[in-house]
Amino acid sequence: MTTFRYLLFLLALASSYPLAAQQRYELNSGWQGLPIGKVTATGPQLSQPGYALSGWQPAVVPGTVLTTQLTNKQVPDPFFGMNNERIPDIYKTGRDYYTYWFVKDFQEAPAVGDDQVWLHFRGVNYSCEVYLNGQKLNKQTHHGMFLRQAYNITPYLARDGRNRLAVLVYPPDPVGNPNGGQGGDGTIARNVATQYTAGWDWIRPIRDRNTGIWDKVT
Repeated sequence: MTTFRYLLFLLALASSYPLAAQQRYELNSGWQGLPIGKVTATGPQLSQPGYALSGWQPAVVPGTVLTTQLTNKQVPDPFFGMNNERIPDIYKTGRDYYTYWFVKDFQEAPAVGDDQVWLHFRGVNYSCEVYLNGQKLNKQTHHGMFLRQAYNITPYLARDGRNRLAVLVYPPDPVGNPNGGQGGDGTIARNVATQYTAGWDWIRPIRDRNTGIWDKVT
């Protein structure tokens, strides 16, 4: 009987462990954004929970810079008529025009015991700097829109559970000249990015080249 109870205990323990280990939620709302040209603060400053974000605008994550601009009625709907031609193209504006800060406040208490808390990015186009509570998480800037990133944020969580994430997202470099053909002038193919964003046959160029946190953050 003692052996039987012990086996039941082990089965219960084994079945409960994956549930505890797989707790996950998406950071898919409550983001704020602003172009780098309108931000004077540094990453460590912006990612401090007490830093005021006056004048910042709602941002769409997952999404692109253009999605955020459309949400804030800064550009016309590119899917209607010839509106796409009215949106500034990154090849003419320069990369800073579509280089954006994305900031998100979230609640997460410090880990207990041997628990670990990880931050996952499923897709950022094209490269980014990641800050949490005043600390830079990626010491080396990663490049590539399909690169998945994961950071152990256990040591950086605030004691009161109030945390702030700040992500500076850069467009591809080079961005490509949308002068026709497949992938514009083809230079965007030097990046690990989708070439059609610079135009492809009859597809018009996507003005921000899909710059942004375009996939899930968990």
